Amino acid sequence: MVATWANEVDELVLDLQNQLGHLPYHATPERLYTADDLYADLDAVGFAGCIDQRIYDRAHKAGGSHVSPVESLTQRLHDHGITVALDAFRLGRRMVGVMGGHSMARGSARYHQVVELGRALAEAGFCVATGGGPGAMEAANLGAATSRQSKDAVDAMVDELATAATFTADVNAFISVAVDVAHRIDDPVTTLSIPTWFYGHEPSNPFATHIAKYFSNSEREDGLLAIATAGIVFVPGGPGTLQEVFQDAAQNAYETYGRSSPMVFLDAPEKAGSSKSWWRESGVLDAIDRAFTADDGSRRPGAELITSTGSIAEVVVALHSVSSSS
Repeated sequence: MVATWANEVDELVLDLQNQLGHLPYHATPERLYTADDLYADLDAVGFAGCIDQRIYDRAHKAGGSHVSPVESLTQRLHDHGITVALDAFRLGRRMVGVMGGHSMARGSARYHQVVELGRALAEAGFCVATGGGPGAMEAANLGAATSRQSKDAVDAMVDELATAATFTADVNAFISVAVDVAHRIDDPVTTLSIPTWFYGHEPSNPFATHIAKYFSNSEREDGLLAIATAGIVFVPGGPGTLQEVFQDAAQNAYETYGRSSPMVFLDAPEKAGSSKSWWRESGVLDAIDRAFTADDGSRRPGAELITSTGSIAEVVVALHSVSSSS
């Protein structure tokens, strides 16, 4: 039966490709991507000419929100293949998500903090998963990947990256220095990113050893939160981060995937040790508290797993105590 289904899928893919012509991606991928896959020949062709951007251009020119049925079906087949590979990847791993803003500048105090967060999580035995973009996502993947390196060596990498602090100024310089630094990391620790071509103009960071890149942003966002069964650490960000906060809250409060997981809110470094909290001042923690309170005043599942702290060590304790007892 499996062989029959495989043959039917092969025939379907061949038929779709005959209609669509040459595709810059495999319609039925059997593994996750690597940075070398996405940025092959970067030095020769630049960011705009690499395979990652050619796939983005294909998806963008295919009609944006009005993709043809044949193109859409091919993209769904691709994303299904990525999900199958992702499911195989995460078996036996304690996955922790790190969510935060994409505009966090390299070399900033917050960037350094998230690098240290990723490092601490990897040292504690967690596999770090991010949305795969720049900013906080890059910092977390970098910290996890280099957790076997000395702090001085990692600080030197961040200093080098900071020579192209944001991707908006010069995207070629931004991604080129990152790829160069990534290639010099000896024996990187396994780390995951889940980006999307929906935001394909933002470069996927090359510090994740495994990249599950999707066409469908909604599938990617829901899946990223779902696989982080050991918990999610939120660092200050913008509207996208806040969306992830409340989407994760809903999954936990309703035990969508069988049980709740920790939600840990890490304050910005300038707030650490003070009586104030970025998350409290922004109103997010108050809103979360109300969201986990039912009409009769009882607390919904997962309420006891919410932590707010300015300490990376306390983040690890909050996550580790739950995962050790589950």
